Amino acid sequence: MKTTLILAALLFLLMNVKSRAQVSFKTEYFGTSNYKNNDGEKVGNSKGSAMVYSGIANIPLAVKINKDSLASTWVLNLSGDHASLDNKNFTQGLVLSHITNLQLSVVNIRQLSQKWSVIAFAGAGIYTSETQISKVNANSILGNGGAIFVKKINPKLDLGAGLALTNTLGYPMLFPALYVNYNSEGKYTFKFSMLNGIQASAGYNFNKTFDLHLITEMNGQMALLKKDGKNVIFTHQYAVAGLRPEIKINKNISLPITLGVNAVRFAYFQDRNLKSFFKDKESSYFDFSPYAAAQINYKF
Repeated sequence: MKTTLILAALLFLLMNVKSRAQVSFKTEYFGTSNYKNNDGEKVGNSKGSAMVYSGIANIPLAVKINKDSLASTWVLNLSGDHASLDNKNFTQGLVLSHITNLQLSVVNIRQLSQKWSVIAFAGAGIYTSETQISKVNANSILGNGGAIFVKKINPKLDLGAGLALTNTLGYPMLFPALYVNYNSEGKYTFKFSMLNGIQASAGYNFNKTFDLHLITEMNGQMALLKKDGKNVIFTHQYAVAGLRPEIKINKNISLPITLGVNAVRFAYFQDRNLKSFFKDKESSYFDFSPYAAAQINYKF
């Protein structure tokens, strides 16, 4: 679980990186559910719900084609998330009320051949529990970078692996980075990706203006802060599933709406060090709850 969140933070910038500019805004609602410890026992009468607001923009900076017709694309990626947790009946500081993540990255996608390409990226982000930017300190700022080699297995499947550098644990460390993207388009669609968390969907295209998908996704946010004099990481991570009708206004604008369930919503603190990362600790969570989301996508 810890590895998934860190890789999600590193690889958010690879999602939907294409040669066209894109902007997306999304609002998610997590219904009220009980807060439980790692053994599945309720923590007193603690419960909570949440709202998550997110946005992402991919802005192509330059595209160059060499003499062998291989492309090199530079993309600026901007993204942000704000999670507002409505926590009730907590007698201890077990969870946060607000999490804000802001990221800026530059990505270069270079074709090495018709089947191989390399994705190089570098950037920085703010991962904080503060609601005012003026109160953010250096402890909440992360840098990241790396490179992933990607092979096009067939027209539908891309697989890749590489290394990513981050200071999530307080000092620079290398982590393995995986890239999986499966996309089968047509009347029936099947998609799976490990680019921004984990996303999978199966759907049917009724016509040019309406699709219906069955989806499952894992995503989240994190905050870096001090607690009781120690550097800690607060993890907010969730797995959702449901039906997603998508209305296509025109070739540039689409409106996906999701109705379903949140299977689990992890919310816990852990020490920000290598020992804690590899040690099994309690991962307390909010239980099963209703889930709804609305999104708008715009391609320039």
